[in-house]
Amino acid sequence: MKKILVLLFALLLSISAGGCGALLHRDYSVVQPHSSTYYESVDHAVLRAENYQDVVNDLLLLVGDQEKTGTVWFYRGGEATDVTALAEQACREVQQQTPLGAYAVEYITYTIDNTPRNYVSIQLTLGYRRTAQQMAGIVHATSIAALYDLLSAAADSDSAELTVQLSYFENQQQEVRDIVQRVQTEKQSATAEPWQVFFYPEGGDVGIIEIILKK
Repeated sequence: MKKILVLLFALLLSISAGGCGALLHRDYSVVQPHSSTYYESVDHAVLRAENYQDVVNDLLLLVGDQEKTGTVWFYRGGEATDVTALAEQACREVQQQTPLGAYAVEYITYTIDNTPRNYVSIQLTLGYRRTAQQMAGIVHATSIAALYDLLSAAADSDSAELTVQLSYFENQQQEVRDIVQRVQTEKQSATAEPWQVFFYPEGGDVGIIEIILKK
């Protein structure tokens, strides 16, 4: 009997680990079993949230996949939560304060379904001002140290724009502008129209730099 119980316990652990891995929309090799941010359904139609940050993370998952609609099931637990106010704040933060949202999102609308059950359903609609091609073309770099080489390569390939998402950025807007001017001076004549530089979010915690080389 003891041996059977041990085998059953091991089997349950194996099934549990495999199930969590299938639900999480991440490429991590190690799954965090207590993470509350994951897809509620196998077909990824519904996301789960248990607090404000989960809702923000779920929205960023939708934006990253450029989904036009999405559903979040918000589990309040035993706390009294104004889900409408929470959804409004989360949508505003993602669109205005996160790098990807500020760069890509045109609008986010939502409706709240308060049908009595153990969760509140948040129905989301997202509009974008960037194409799927532009989103897929974002280059990831750890810092602006890579910007000179990336921009030089973009100019050599006659690209119209370069968008870089950075892991680290500390009030380096002027350094970025200096790099852009330096590369353009090396690659184009002095009479060329200056390349345009945009930071996302503007005036906030910058995480994405967009450089327009030609209109």
